[in-house]
Amino acid sequence: MAASRNLLQLSFVIHAVVYAAVIGGLVYINQATSSQHNWAGIVAWAWGIGLAAHGAVWVMLRKGSSKAR
Repeated sequence: MAASRNLLQLSFVIHAVVYAAVIGGLVYINQATSSQHNWAGIVAWAWGIGLAAHGAVWVMLRKGSSKAR
């Protein structure tokens, strides 16, 4: 069970790092090409919901496993 918790934590960290890198790049591209329209913010918001859900699953499983001990 500990291995699966560590794997879930690692997958969340990787997801967060990729999110930050991609959104940072999209914001740069957005500002360089069409600063009148904030389409990068829409992508950040939508992907952020998925990242938050991933984080919520990680937190819930981590709390649930500590109660089982």
